[in-house]
Amino acid sequence: MSRLKIPDVSWRGCRLSAAFLLAALMAATFLVKPAAAEPAAKPGPSNSPAARAHQPMPLKPLSLFLDLQHRTVLDALKQQATPRPTTPQRTAVPRHTATPSKAPTTPRATTPQRKATPVRPVKRVSRQAPARRAAPRLAATVSGAKTHARSKLSTAQYQCLDNLIRRESGWNHRAANPSSGAYGLMQALPGSKMASAGSDWRTNPVTQIKWGLKYIKQRYGTPCGAWNFWQKNKWY
Repeated sequence: MSRLKIPDVSWRGCRLSAAFLLAALMAATFLVKPAAAEPAAKPGPSNSPAARAHQPMPLKPLSLFLDLQHRTVLDALKQQATPRPTTPQRTAVPRHTATPSKAPTTPRATTPQRKATPVRPVKRVSRQAPARRAAPRLAATVSGAKTHARSKLSTAQYQCLDNLIRRESGWNHRAANPSSGAYGLMQALPGSKMASAGSDWRTNPVTQIKWGLKYIKQRYGTPCGAWNFWQKNKWY
């Protein structure tokens, strides 16, 4: 058996009902007199129907009012006591999300792979620049010295050089000046200076002409410049 639940009556309704009941009780105590206090009815003309018509009516409306209030309170209590039918809660149905259907993929046509043909190794031919031919070695003679000088100078400059050497040594690569110690075609002073051009400076006219051309270029610029200086000073 289920336990009786106490009805949930609002505090305001209880206060109103209590006030109405208190007011009704007070009115009943002041208006309604007890039966013992009432005087005994005297026989006589007062019990006649005419006399009864003039007597006051008992306070029925008050009792009716109290009954009505009592019934309204009871009805309210019954309504609150009766359990209200509870509507079953609807369970949320999960929505099915429509998954996008994948379109059927058609397999791609695979092209047959071509077999790689073996690559033949290419022999690289090294193209080397042709080696320069070494200049023919000049003979260690006076003619070889003249050939070397002509290859380095113009015709005019060679003529100036020829004039200068004729005055100094007469193209004698062994000419030596006993007083000063000058030696060779160019009459180098001392003759050991020509060792910078080669160790065979005593016997090789080509080595002597090489040193002479370098010396003239550093001191006078050109053979003609050296020849002009010699003409003025009779030495260079």
